[in-house]
Amino acid sequence: MVITAAAAQVIREWLRASSNLSRPAIYLGQVSDVPAEVAEAQRRGVDRRELAEITTRALKSQPKRLCPLVYPSSHFIWLTTTIGGFRFASFLFYSSAARRAMKSGVLDAKDRSLILRDGNGKVVLPADASSAL
Repeated sequence: MVITAAAAQVIREWLRASSNLSRPAIYLGQVSDVPAEVAEAQRRGVDRRELAEITTRALKSQPKRLCPLVYPSSHFIWLTTTIGGFRFASFLFYSSAARRAMKSGVLDAKDRSLILRDGNGKVVLPADASSAL
């Protein structure tokens, strides 16, 4: 995987925010804002099962961002790989499409979030590519 200068800058910012970790490892994780209907359900105090159903339904349409989540290396049972000078969670922790992209694709950044493209330039992560373009 090629890491662009913009993506490296985003990763460095996240690593600085986690400077208390002695051996940090990066996991490319998808995140999204809390949908309004989930926040409303929490305010109403719905039970756990109903909240899970509402959340599952609401998150399907929620735009996602790809972020370099920083964990201690031990979180990944020390299975890490170094790419472009950064320690990432091993490919084993990713989907097959993400693994392929991490081997031959490009990690870029847009609007302080990351975008993982495969060797053909197709956006692999975040999963809902339309929000990353």
